[in-house]
Amino acid sequence: MSVTRPFTLLCLAVLASAAEPAAKPWVVAVTEENDKFTPTNKDRYYTQGLKISVNCDDQTFFSLTQEINTPSDTSNPPSVTPPYTDLPYSGALYVGWGYGRVLERGGKRDSLFSVEAKLGVIGPSAGGETVQNKFHDLIGTPQAVGWGTQLPDELLINLDGEFRHRFDLDGPDRDTRDLIARAVLQLGTLRTEAIFGAQFRWGSDLGRSWGHSYIRHSNGYDPSADLRGPEKAGIAFWGFADTQVEVIVRNYATDGTNFRDSRAVTRSPIILQAALGATLQFTSCSLTYFCAARTKDFETQDGFHLFGGLKGQFLF
Repeated sequence: MSVTRPFTLLCLAVLASAAEPAAKPWVVAVTEENDKFTPTNKDRYYTQGLKISVNCDDQTFFSLTQEINTPSDTSNPPSVTPPYTDLPYSGALYVGWGYGRVLERGGKRDSLFSVEAKLGVIGPSAGGETVQNKFHDLIGTPQAVGWGTQLPDELLINLDGEFRHRFDLDGPDRDTRDLIARAVLQLGTLRTEAIFGAQFRWGSDLGRSWGHSYIRHSNGYDPSADLRGPEKAGIAFWGFADTQVEVIVRNYATDGTNFRDSRAVTRSPIILQAALGATLQFTSCSLTYFCAARTKDFETQDGFHLFGGLKGQFLF
């Protein structure tokens, strides 16, 4: 049986559950990450990610995600690209279901945790080649011609847990500076790794949000207080500086598929990432932009990698 059949059934189940009436408003977040959103504008490595997540009540959420990875040069014919020292072409497509909760202790709601199960496919069935080349056609740039060497189809299963704690640096009366510490543990065929990070924010009314999340390194749980209550009217704005360290045991993008022979490169076991960004938030929507720099994901990588992102949140 093709790996796409169970994945298709799962997508239909998600759509069916989305059609059921919600007792509370739903917050829908759309995040697009792309290396085109950076000053270097290089089309390589982790080149594109798209995530749609839905928080359908205070604790339940689900998501749909696609990731695309390419080598440093996508313009040469498949017979010569990519060399075995460069990142292989790969794509991943998966759905996630999860449970999250904001913890209250001593009257303070300053911590949250979430767990998310992810199921999907790695390989041609993930649609990476189609999405990238159709987009290149749309903007009038050459297609990537090496997708024939991409990782083969394989079932994707992951279980990810995340914990965050918010330190209010000003007190509730001002709420203009805070620090959000986080820890993430990912286990499965997509990625097995531990992530530790911190995000410093400065601006106005920061208690409305739990900070910015990244597609590959955060769960879909994203409670946003101002999008759920009319008493949170008005505009809030903040900038943020974020840093994280990743301790990696396995990553499909560098290590290849788990149960089939495929291309691979020598993975870097520890990766550092730093980012700057800003968020503008209204009562019923918000918009975030960020730019991130990463150290090498694999030993023969050509220097640092930059990617950026846009995230919109909407109340339904």
